[in-house]
Amino acid sequence: MSPVVSIPIYQTIYRLGTLYSGYRLTIALSLILIFLITLENQTSYYEYPSLYFYALITFALFGIGQMLALKFYPHAISPQFIAIFLVDVAFLSTLTFALGGPNLSISLLFVITVFAANFLLTKNKALLITLASVISIVYQQFFGSFFDYSNLNNIGNSALLAFLFFVVYGIGQVAIRRFQVLESLNTLQSLELFKLQNINRYILEQIEVGYLVVDENFKIIVSNPAACALLGISPLYAHEQYHLATFQPDLFKSIQSATLRDGERFQFESQQSTYSVDIRVQKLIVPQQALTLLVLEDAQKLNQKVQQLKLAALGQLSASIAHEIRNPLAAIVQANELTIGSDTDQKELLNHMISKQAQRIDRIIQDTLDMAKNKKTLATQIALKPFIDDLIQHDLSDVKSKIQFNFAENFNIYFDASQLRQVFINLVRNALRHNAINAAFIQIHIFKTEHNINIDVIDFGNGISKQDLSQLFQPFFSTETSGTGLGLYLSHSICEANQAKLIYVEQKQQGACFRIECPLIV
Repeated sequence: MSPVVSIPIYQTIYRLGTLYSGYRLTIALSLILIFLITLENQTSYYEYPSLYFYALITFALFGIGQMLALKFYPHAISPQFIAIFLVDVAFLSTLTFALGGPNLSISLLFVITVFAANFLLTKNKALLITLASVISIVYQQFFGSFFDYSNLNNIGNSALLAFLFFVVYGIGQVAIRRFQVLESLNTLQSLELFKLQNINRYILEQIEVGYLVVDENFKIIVSNPAACALLGISPLYAHEQYHLATFQPDLFKSIQSATLRDGERFQFESQQSTYSVDIRVQKLIVPQQALTLLVLEDAQKLNQKVQQLKLAALGQLSASIAHEIRNPLAAIVQANELTIGSDTDQKELLNHMISKQAQRIDRIIQDTLDMAKNKKTLATQIALKPFIDDLIQHDLSDVKSKIQFNFAENFNIYFDASQLRQVFINLVRNALRHNAINAAFIQIHIFKTEHNINIDVIDFGNGISKQDLSQLFQPFFSTETSGTGLGLYLSHSICEANQAKLIYVEQKQQGACFRIECPLIV
């Protein structure tokens, strides 16, 4: 492993080298202290006491010098590390010779030196230090044998120790390769994470919608320039946390005492900002942390977009209304022409046809007016059981016996009460019209899921054909010749305005199911 590959690796190796230098100096001073304490037993333990002592003193001085060199010349760590390990080999070889042969304590110090060389030097340089250790251990025994033939007994121990050095070198190289793989993976993951953070930051900076994430203590975790501009505060940096009360006290006061519900919307104005801000609340599911996302939009621009969408829809709606009214008008004109010269029975039949087509035109106009009223949605908490009981009593009393209820408990939802009443009437009447002739009732099934309260209105008729599913909630689409096709479209629009969804659920058996999905009250 190269000692200088990148700045993080260089710093890691430098710290390891500094720690190893401290370890060397500690070993030298400890051995000196032990030598002085055991001075009386020098003759029995040390073969060459003077050589042993002066080697320790020299090594300690070298250790101090090399620590200072690492501190003041950190850019030249590669040659310094080589010098450190060569000094270590020479020093430990001298101690081995002074003790009269391989010693367990000195052998362990040799093993640590060889292993450390694998981490602080390249593979070839670490092998060089290993070979130097082997040579110094083995050949110093031959050198000692010229002076004392008893040293020949230690050659076997030296050979075993040399073999151990090679084993340690191999283990060190395996450990280094594992370390390099892990380091490469960590570096790649860090780079990918950094790229992803940059992309996210760029996206947040470019979009016009403001995003503000606060924790349970109202500290700002994430913000983008659009949010800061809408709130009239200076841009905040993502890597620092700021308290909302410091930068936007008006917003802090507004949401501090309120219970923010998922999906809730409210208007916000402040003296700090020139904007009227539309804020939508979204709860974020984050492990071990409760975060709230505030989606901020300029209310004026939002209203402009709504008006543009209304104008675009108005053209399509006008064409649809003209088409729908033209057919009954043509029938009325034709029937009126046929009344001339007709007998009494024919005139009565034609008058009935004119009356029926006129009623159809009236229904189209009335449904269109209901759709165009666009009343402001005032969502309140509604207890479904008493609400449905009241609805049946006053609005659906004529079909009460044809409705079967199925819900275990009284669920609460947020919805505009008058609009929910209109949606229920539309769905129930629609289900009764399409119910099978032999079916005694339709079902209203209310149940709770992880995130929603679901209200199912189920009939047992023929259901919706697959080719009609794509047009199901389009205005003026109806499978009945007498239908206007505005009931489901209006109900779908009302549910969206109340942060709910109206969807069609295919049944496994006969029938159709329209489901209202309302967000669960947190």
